[in-house]
Amino acid sequence: MRMKSVSACLAGILVSAGLAGHAAAAGFSNKLLATGGVSTVEGSAGGGLATWALIAGYGTDTQIGATVHATGVNLDDYELRSYGVAVGIFDRVELSFAHQEFNTQNVLVPISATLRNHKLEQDVFGIKVRLIGDAIYDQDSWMPQIAVGLQYKDNQDDTVIPFLNGALGSNIENSGTDFYVAATKLYLDQSVLVNATLRLTKANQFGLLGFEGPDGDSYQPEFEGSIAYLLRKDLAVGAEIRTKRGNLDNPGLNLSEDNAYDVFVAYFPTKNIAITAAYVDLGEIVGALTQNDSQRGGFLSLQLGF
Repeated sequence: MRMKSVSACLAGILVSAGLAGHAAAAGFSNKLLATGGVSTVEGSAGGGLATWALIAGYGTDTQIGATVHATGVNLDDYELRSYGVAVGIFDRVELSFAHQEFNTQNVLVPISATLRNHKLEQDVFGIKVRLIGDAIYDQDSWMPQIAVGLQYKDNQDDTVIPFLNGALGSNIENSGTDFYVAATKLYLDQSVLVNATLRLTKANQFGLLGFEGPDGDSYQPEFEGSIAYLLRKDLAVGAEIRTKRGNLDNPGLNLSEDNAYDVFVAYFPTKNIAITAAYVDLGEIVGALTQNDSQRGGFLSLQLGF
């Protein structure tokens, strides 16, 4: 059942991407460079960590746009890979999909030798709808662009999550849905973009360690914030924060979470290419099983789109 539903969703997104090619051929977009954002690790349009109210691609209100991305994050003790596609429909609706692979490398070997380079895999299906406002500021458009969305996360792990359930005496779920509202504004005269997102989630470590746990089974509000400065029209620098608390806090095991941060540079040589590099701090991850209290490293993402 799971594979059939995943295949159906992927087919729908790929069909939309094909329609996007037809729409792009019908008329070139006049949207400003970089106003489609880049791809987050969860597949939606935004920064590297934070989801923005922007709609993926460069399609206008009469066009369909699309992006594909590949992202790698190398941390002290872990590796994260994300691959995905997003389709923007008439600059109003965004459909996205991302497949994540989180490599534990040698961190979990003390539990079992079979966990060497164990991969936690997760699929993220998203939908975003632009409600009101305009992302670009002018005297007639002071309201930020506001969008709402959800991300259904399907974690396919059958090793680490069962272990945590046994160790914590809990019932961590393999799937969950995040809900969010995002507001984004680009002040062209000041060359500054700001974004604020409120997310309701039950996820542990973005869902890579499942959903719910001994510390709670209800939705918690988390904040995502971004600020970017345009050095020139094709080059931006900025920073992001994303709060995360999780539900795995337990006196016997140190599984608490820290907030995540990044400092990034995004380069847009054309409307078809976006390259993002960042220094990222994802905070504590499975703290009882690693010597590093905070996981820091490099982030590199390539996005192709129109």
